[in-house]
Amino acid sequence: GPPVGGGFACGGPGGFGGRGGGRGNVNRIRGNISETLQVSAFDASPFALTGQAIPKPSYTKNRYSITLGGPLNIPKVYHGGTSTFFFVSYDGNRAQNAYNAFSTVPTAAERLGDFSGTLNAGSPVQIPTQFIDPQTGYVRINPAAKGLLQYIPLPNLPGTTQNFQYATSVDNNMDNINIGLVHNFGPSGSSPRGRFGRQRSNINFGFHYQDSGSGLTNPFPTVGGHTSGRSMDIPAGYVLTRGRLVNNFRVDFNRSRTSTQNLYAFSQNLAGQLGINGVSQNPFDYGLPNLSFTNFTGLTDINPKLERDQTFTISDSMIWSHGAHTWRWGGDFRRIQLNPQTDSNARGSFTFTGINSGYDFADFLLGLPQQTSAQFGTNAYYFRGNSWDAFAQDEWRVGAKLTLNLGLRYEYVSPMSEKYNRIVNLAAAPGFASVAPVQPGQSSPFGGTFPATLVHPDRDAFAPRLGIAWKPLGNTVVRAGYGINYNTGAFSRIVQNLAFQPPFSFTQTNVQSPAQPLTLQNGFPPSLATVTNSYGVDPNYRMGYVQTWNFDIQQQMPKGLLLNLDYTGSKGTRLDMMRAPNRGPAGLLIPGVQPFLWQSSEGNSILHSATVRLRKRLQKGVSFGGTYVFAKSIDNASSIGGGATVVAQNDLNLTAERGLSSFDQRHRLTADYLLELPVGKDKHWLSGKGVVPSLMGNWQVSGSFTIASGLPFTARVLGNFADVGRGTNGTLRANATGLPVSLSNPTTGEFFNTAAFVVPPSGEFGNAARNTITGPHTLVFNMALSKVIHLGDVRTLDLRGQASNVFNMPQYTGIDTTVNSPTYGRVTSVGAMRTIQIVARFRF
Repeated sequence: GPPVGGGFACGGPGGFGGRGGGRGNVNRIRGNISETLQVSAFDASPFALTGQAIPKPSYTKNRYSITLGGPLNIPKVYHGGTSTFFFVSYDGNRAQNAYNAFSTVPTAAERLGDFSGTLNAGSPVQIPTQFIDPQTGYVRINPAAKGLLQYIPLPNLPGTTQNFQYATSVDNNMDNINIGLVHNFGPSGSSPRGRFGRQRSNINFGFHYQDSGSGLTNPFPTVGGHTSGRSMDIPAGYVLTRGRLVNNFRVDFNRSRTSTQNLYAFSQNLAGQLGINGVSQNPFDYGLPNLSFTNFTGLTDINPKLERDQTFTISDSMIWSHGAHTWRWGGDFRRIQLNPQTDSNARGSFTFTGINSGYDFADFLLGLPQQTSAQFGTNAYYFRGNSWDAFAQDEWRVGAKLTLNLGLRYEYVSPMSEKYNRIVNLAAAPGFASVAPVQPGQSSPFGGTFPATLVHPDRDAFAPRLGIAWKPLGNTVVRAGYGINYNTGAFSRIVQNLAFQPPFSFTQTNVQSPAQPLTLQNGFPPSLATVTNSYGVDPNYRMGYVQTWNFDIQQQMPKGLLLNLDYTGSKGTRLDMMRAPNRGPAGLLIPGVQPFLWQSSEGNSILHSATVRLRKRLQKGVSFGGTYVFAKSIDNASSIGGGATVVAQNDLNLTAERGLSSFDQRHRLTADYLLELPVGKDKHWLSGKGVVPSLMGNWQVSGSFTIASGLPFTARVLGNFADVGRGTNGTLRANATGLPVSLSNPTTGEFFNTAAFVVPPSGEFGNAARNTITGPHTLVFNMALSKVIHLGDVRTLDLRGQASNVFNMPQYTGIDTTVNSPTYGRVTSVGAMRTIQIVARFRF
């Protein structure tokens, strides 16, 4: 069920932070001050992925906070005593985050159009003679391509792959302020009695403000930007207790503003200066076009965005204890406003495959993309939506050894509308024989009328809850449970795709053909298609949900050991699936319609997980615990659980999408420990008084480690002529050869058997399943050394030095699974090596 407490009170009549204040040290101000320092000098150098020594970026991280709380007493103004309490905290962060990335960039000769070295390396480059400048013998370089070359760096590492490394650090700052007030009505312990017994109440108020800003990095130093954000949250509540009945009423107002800009917004119209036509001329959108290659790292600039959102919430809940039952019921209402200003593809995207010259970068120098796409226009939208829920739950203590939790929750989340009805969906004929754009309130040419939200509401979101706790033996507890959770955030994402569509925005996806030649300068000629919308959603879309059930046995064992054996299962239904209905093996299927994506709720998943937990409470200075999880998850759309949405390869064969989930991890072992060193007060050595026992004693060594198998990856094809000709790129899977995928001794140069996959024949979809390559495992050990210094009364000083990845083991985080990529099979990125932090906290 939902939380019961509200604001900064815990639902009781007492002092700050809990029930029954007015005792002991209630009249004292309590607080703490902490400081965390991390500098690059403490850390290990980055892992040399290419064998070349990597310079360590210089950075500093400084985090600090102060917290104060207690009775609100203002001399000669107000005396809060045991009735009014305050809480104030400030958290600050001044950091420079290290960044390190490898890229594959063209050589100096290739940038001039000299591909003789590429030919010698075995690449099938055959430049037609009409593309050769007779004076230089090199490729004729398009003026726009020549202008864009300055934003693609020269190699700074040897070789032709992973030959550029960019190491830097970027600012990341944050300020966070929290203020809370609680006022209790009536003297503590002597509140007047009402009809239902003793009456107690309090009001609480909070204010939270956060200001943040950070730099944005890219594998190329010429591409980057900055994001900043401000948010404010104001909660207020009233808690009333009458006997065994507690009512908690809350209101909350939240507003946030986030701004993201690239390096060129409002200052340099780079696309316009290069002569690239048909793209946005709005200063908000200034920047670089996106360039996509097969053999090289693409150029991807940061999209500008200004997001101004606010939510108003009102809620009420009650708790009533009666005999063996504790009832909880209530509900809340939210008014949601999303106000984005952005253009998702304002400067255009250009895909170069080599269809003209035989080599992708040669096509770029010639200024001849195979595919272009753009989306811009009306870029400020005002989305509106409501949501509300109601719940009821009973905790029933059937007997001394059995407790039941029975509950039901109902959630309604309305599809979102746009204040001025500037959203567009696609109406589809049966079998996607044809499609047509429709706006709010319009009738579909294939039957039916679309509501103002263009998606019909889902009114069936009932979520039952069942929990059982049974103690069959003195040291044994059995627990079981079942529940349903809905994907309530789906409609806010859908409406942002329904916006930015014609006729309110310019949207095109063009493919080179004799009837429609494309160049860098003229990549967006008048469209030959009558429908250029790029997105549609099933008007009968339903919120996805996950059913979860679990069974757990907990056993208390001798010597302070606690053992848990747990089984958990979950089944996802109506999950988001992204389809491309206009794509067939030989090209586009619907005449006069450009490529588009179609979102539906027809995905599903199943997960089974077994867990063993063992924990030993602190005895004789030693405690430890560990958890081992064995799990497997299968789905046809990893849209819930941490996976990015993937476009189905073949819309006419959705069963081929079923495979391991993107978040599937077969084995995971985590553990932690704490050792109190036998030195100092009340310990075996140096237990007396004096300076030496104080300095040398009462230290603790603690740590944790994680050992886990890798996440799965999919073998894909990029820049395939036929796939790009269908209006897509990168969603085509490879063909499996039948050879084993894993290697007994993987290396950074060949992490898996690259002979296990090949490019499928032209005009065919790949037969390799999703997520058949197991990625790098995780092996991380962390350690800390800490000491608490007692300074008398309630004052203490905590000192802590902690190291992450203490043994400095490389953690591979990315591999290239694109079969026609020059780095196919290689490790492409590595996580942070050993880092050390120093933390100090003063409590008073």
